[in-house]
Amino acid sequence: MTIGADPRKTACDILHALSSGKATLDSLISETFDPVFQSMSRRDRNFTYALVYGVLRTRGRLDWIINQFSKNGIEKIDVKVLQILRSALFQIFFMSRIPPSAAVNTAVTLSKKTSPPWVAGFVNGLLRSVIRSQEDIAWPDRKADPLLWLSVEQSFPVWLLKRWIDRLGFEQTEALCRFYNTIPPLCIRTNTLTVTREEVMTALASEAREVIAAPYAPEGILVHGLKANIQELDAFKKGWFQVQDEAAQLVSHAASPSPGQSVLDACAGLGGKTGHLAQLMNNTGTLVAMDSHEGRLEKLVPQMARLGVTITKVFRHDLNQGLDQKHHLMYDQVLVDAPCSGTGVIRRNPDTRWSVAPEDFARYRKNQLQYLNNASVAVKPGGMLVYAVCTIEPEETDDVVSGFMNIHPEYAPASLFGIMGVRIIPHVHNMDGFFIAAFKKSE
Repeated sequence: MTIGADPRKTACDILHALSSGKATLDSLISETFDPVFQSMSRRDRNFTYALVYGVLRTRGRLDWIINQFSKNGIEKIDVKVLQILRSALFQIFFMSRIPPSAAVNTAVTLSKKTSPPWVAGFVNGLLRSVIRSQEDIAWPDRKADPLLWLSVEQSFPVWLLKRWIDRLGFEQTEALCRFYNTIPPLCIRTNTLTVTREEVMTALASEAREVIAAPYAPEGILVHGLKANIQELDAFKKGWFQVQDEAAQLVSHAASPSPGQSVLDACAGLGGKTGHLAQLMNNTGTLVAMDSHEGRLEKLVPQMARLGVTITKVFRHDLNQGLDQKHHLMYDQVLVDAPCSGTGVIRRNPDTRWSVAPEDFARYRKNQLQYLNNASVAVKPGGMLVYAVCTIEPEETDDVVSGFMNIHPEYAPASLFGIMGVRIIPHVHNMDGFFIAAFKKSE
């Protein structure tokens, strides 16, 4: 795959790479395409992001248009050409500052670089036909076929909508989809080891259009219209905050470790919750950050140093495998923020709606239960095991809890925030969707 610094080509390259199903949008942006973004101006980088995320949020609608203007249907169009058409149509219909002629011309130029000569004529003809006849596009009728209408209107696969409608009803599913298609604010977590939330908000006031306190997480701050790259901010360099959605912040509060305890963050990732757990522990005790991916742990270490966290030890281990005997009965608390389908965070990861498949939920349930089984041996008598996933699917939430309880009589459900299990509903609570449950081990 040829990667270019042109923002439109880079956007199409990312969309094409996503179509293989071998990588997530996050990993492509942070790893594969990072050198390209580093060479871009801030303006070009933002334009690329807007194009990629915009196409993913409106893909169903864009494909509906392409199907009406392509004689052979969307299935016969080469995948690379399809990404060029989608990105051009997104510019025409959703980016008012881009002249339609510019969107067409750049799409034709891109197609000449990636496809046989005749393809440029096809791209040019289709796009110009859409511009001439856009008022005549036949959209699905809401009354006649509400499911198809919602699928095209909000750009979600029909099968996924059916699942949600069966559980939530049509109106709530529509509200959920509309929420997922909004652009989320930047949410950060104050590093209370060194600073207060009010001090961070004051420091960022001149750096953004709006800075407000998050309504649920006591350290959370919502930042709208940030004017600079976040890594360039003085407050970031000082370690005053970490980027983390408000719902994810509530996971650590649910675990609520105490200073001096021994805690295992069993799926630490890049360390968002690790840093928060250290704060709640007042940087005292022992905090082990475990992950199966060496690269993530390598990025976690300097993050902890930036935050001034000194109690963390890193440990590479795949929780699909059992823990070594030296970790048995060693921790007051174990947090398992398990890999999942991610249907609770589609607002931030719009590619999920197109990459997740019906059979994935049962597979994730099996893996999550395996993670909990293997992590459970690390908890001390009287200790807590906390399970968290950023999904709203029953197979990965209630079914995992009941499955774990059926085979672990030494554990009992524990209250979190005064309730048995926390369910964060995205469009209701205005943040990422999460499920959190806790189990207390008998003495």
